[in-house]
Parts: sequence; C-alpha cells; structure tokens
Amino acid sequence: MRRQWLFAIVASAALAASGCSYDATDSGTDADNVTARPTSLSPPAAAGAVLLKTADSPLGTITVDGEGMTVYIYDPDEEHPTGDSCDESCLRYWPAVTSVTDSPVTEGINAAIGTVPGPEGSFQVTVNGKPVYRYLDDQVPGDMSGQSIGSLWFMIDEFGNPVFATE
Repeated sequence: MRRQWLFAIVASAALAASGCSYDATDSGTDADNVTARPTSLSPPAAAGAVLLKTADSPLGTITVDGEGMTVYIYDPDEEHPTGDSCDESCLRYWPAVTSVTDSPVTEGINAAIGTVPGPEGSFQVTVNGKPVYRYLDDQVPGDMSGQSIGSLWFMIDEFGNPVFATE
C-alpha cells in the first residue's frame, strides 16, 4: 500500500512538472520496461461484435472490452468531447477503445454508450460521455495494472462510474 501511495505522489509530481495537463504516458514504473505499440489505438471492433461487456474483478463488476481486457477512463477528461483527447504519445500507452461503427454493441453495460471521432478515422467509444482506453501493461484479461495511475486513470463499473478502490 505504501508503495502505491509513493508511486501516486511521484507520478502526480511528474505530471505537474511536465506542464502538460494530459501527458499521462507513464507505464506505472518507467518507459524502459514497456514496448510501445506501433499503432495508436486498439484494433477496432468489427461491426456487430461485442465491444464492451462486464467482468467480475477483485474490485467488483467492471467494464472490459470484447476480449476481456480492462478499460479505463482518464478522470479529467470532459464529458462529450468533440474528439480524442489523448495525443500520440499518450495513445502509445493508453490505446483508445475504438469501433468501426458509431453504434458499438455492448453486453451488460447499464450506461450511456456513444462515440467521438477517434484516431486514424475510427470511432472512439465513450461511456457516460467519457472516452475509454486500454492500458499497455495489461497483457491478459483480468489485468488491472492501469488502475489509479497518477490518481487519474480509473476502471469503470457496469454503470460507467469510476472505480476508485485499489484493493
């Protein structure tokens, strides 16, 4: 627990020192242990495929993508933005959850689902008006490595509410 608090303080200080309100590219430790994706987005879900669904986790029921990977919101994001708020360097670590259609299919989500123009001509999915992302260090379904990074990135529950718990 002490290590998480220390990391949160260090990450917050680094974000503040960068002078950039949205450059959350930290992988949770350092960039040397992360392989950046060659693309800036998650592969778009095919039309008709389930894009978001729910899964049980140690922190309760959460929202995951169609492959079972945890999805996150960036807490300072505005609701109903006009486009993607994560720049190229951010998207390397926080790939946007995207769709090939502006009407993504969901299963078990009790929240408003929408889209905004996403990277590379895709549609970035929104939950309750906030864009959703995956986290690069989450390697298999059930990973939750992005939870509370910098006290800015949070998983969401099936109602689209941020999950602030970390244990």
